[in-house]
Amino acid sequence: MRKLLAGCVCSLLFACAAIAGDGHDHGEEKAAAAPDSPAAPRLVMESTQFELVGTLEGDGLHLFLDDHASNAPVTDASVELDIAGQRIKAEAEADGSYHAALAQPLPEGEYAVMATILAGETSDLLTGDLDVHAAEAMHVEPATATSASGWGFLPWVLGLVVIALALVVFTLRLDRHQRRVQA
Repeated sequence: MRKLLAGCVCSLLFACAAIAGDGHDHGEEKAAAAPDSPAAPRLVMESTQFELVGTLEGDGLHLFLDDHASNAPVTDASVELDIAGQRIKAEAEADGSYHAALAQPLPEGEYAVMATILAGETSDLLTGDLDVHAAEAMHVEPATATSASGWGFLPWVLGLVVIALALVVFTLRLDRHQRRVQA
């Protein structure tokens, strides 16, 4: 009986410890990765030399320039964009990114973008498209993650109930056995 009780206690402790806590993904929270708000319009352009990625944020484009082969950031380049008739020189930011301020906001639509990159003795011309859309036009599904964190205490409670029942049964059997020995 003691072996059975010890086996139950160990099994419950291991089972309760195996339950994923916050920050662990066991597949239940896949839907939580979807943002609650629409994503900003994105721009992706690449060539054999460079990769330029940007997002449209308020007054301009926030850009990241990387070396295509090594994926290392290129922070000392001259970046010029031609978008919707606007010729914009991107300014280097302290974090290694670039900011291209638009003279006027872009209305909804799809725009061809051409970027001229000069980095040291390397130069390149990249082209891409930027799709500017209204937030209402985005099909955004609300994040409906079924989080188990609210029920994280349930296995512990059930485990304690099972242990308590096992102890009661063990105590009653031990008491019954001692009565037989005394009689």
